[in-house]
Amino acid sequence: MMPNSPLSSKDRTELTYLFDCYGAYSHHWPEEKRDWASNLIDHHPEAKVLRDQALEFDRLLDQSPAEPDSVHLINSILAQAPQKKQPPNQEQSILHKLWPFESIWRPISALTTAGIFGILLGTTSPAFLYQQEAIEMEIAYLEFSLGDNFTNNFPEGEID
Repeated sequence: MMPNSPLSSKDRTELTYLFDCYGAYSHHWPEEKRDWASNLIDHHPEAKVLRDQALEFDRLLDQSPAEPDSVHLINSILAQAPQKKQPPNQEQSILHKLWPFESIWRPISALTTAGIFGILLGTTSPAFLYQQEAIEMEIAYLEFSLGDNFTNNFPEGEID
């Protein structure tokens, strides 16, 4: 049973947008909108009319043949596309051949910044990084040479 309450303008707008974007077939709708739209269609005659109109449009689109690609359309789109400026002299031409992108200063500045940061980090590293390595070596040496478990760590025949 369908109530005679009118469809709100917000629901009508959203439902029309859904049909315009995804068509009238519910399996094409986003999952989060399916229950909402189905509920509107079941309970409002205006929503059912909107869906019927969208279904008719979808059927017409399904029956109509697709137009082949038009060479004229492709050429007109490419003609309207912005063109890259050609370098006016020979020096820029060589640079253009080596770096065909717009600006070379962004990648150069990024590489320079990374290099400077690496040099600064390498030359000003805290001393504890080097001390940690020495401490680990001392601990390993002590465990290796003074431990009672030294002979138990290796099965017989592995140490010659």
